[in-house]
Amino acid sequence: MRQIRNAIRYLVVIIINVFIMYVFHSYINLLLLIGLLLFPVYSIYGVCRVKRELSLKLVLPKEPMEKGTEFHLSFILHNPTWFPLVNGTIKLTTENCFYEEKGVHYLNVPVRARRDTETVYPIIMDYCGRLAVKAEEIRLLDLLGIYETVIPVGEERECLVFPKGELRNQEAGQIYINGVSEAMESREKGYDFSEISGIREYIPGDKLQNIHWKLSMKKDELMVKERISVSAMQLNVLVELANDEEMRLEGVLELADSITRSFVEQNLPFTVYYYSTNLGELKECFIGSRVEREQWIEMLLYDRSYPDTGRVERMFLKEHTSAESYLYIGYGMTVEGENIMFGQKDAAAVLKG
Repeated sequence: MRQIRNAIRYLVVIIINVFIMYVFHSYINLLLLIGLLLFPVYSIYGVCRVKRELSLKLVLPKEPMEKGTEFHLSFILHNPTWFPLVNGTIKLTTENCFYEEKGVHYLNVPVRARRDTETVYPIIMDYCGRLAVKAEEIRLLDLLGIYETVIPVGEERECLVFPKGELRNQEAGQIYINGVSEAMESREKGYDFSEISGIREYIPGDKLQNIHWKLSMKKDELMVKERISVSAMQLNVLVELANDEEMRLEGVLELADSITRSFVEQNLPFTVYYYSTNLGELKECFIGSRVEREQWIEMLLYDRSYPDTGRVERMFLKEHTSAESYLYIGYGMTVEGENIMFGQKDAAAVLKG
């Protein structure tokens, strides 16, 4: 419709010029008429040439960005021809793959002749996740605005946006100690959270449950299995990836980032669990360093959220039937006590078990 209006306006200009030329017998108007008749040919031919040669490159930061931090999305149009265009429209689809939220955007950019045209847009993400940007197509309009053509592109880039939680070393350290202490108490009551590191002779005071009875009968003396604690000296952390219309998962991720970063800062090893929608199973990651924690967050953001709460806890308890202590991070919990940390958007971390 727009092209038809532009064509009608151009025809009106030609008709007025012809009228003036016949009334005043002006050679200038004759030359102008020739130019007006030739210019549409040049304009349409220029679009066709640009269509064959034009290329687009998207640029996003390669390193993960923190939520609320400004970064830039760049569009670089390379036009090696001598034909400039005023109107180029890039159709973009953007998606936060973690939350499965999509959007379509149209950006108008000029196309300069014989050079690259770079357009930079600042972006600030309100939510963490995996931002995927795809240029679907470029619509080119000739200089007169009467002919339009489409270039399929398919150029795609993505960027990870990490949650940003404040360090809470004191609270996180205390809840870690409480969780490990409860695990040790469970072990004292008969739960085995250790592996055998060696065998030695019995010393008065050793627990009867650690006696190696078969070997003791062969040697006619009591032999004891020495053990090294495996899970009693670390904490299991469950991160619930359920989300709702209020985006309360953002508070959960921010609190999980705060707690796990505090653990790493204090050299407190832990194992984190979350439900993987992509794999349909419980994922387990041991974290003992900053690099391992960042790798876990990247792996988590390449997954997807889900609607129902409590999924990770149900699956964890199903697979771990022993009375282990664990730190559950989710939202919508009405709990009180010392072993709890609160975050934004009704998020809370509760020591259970």
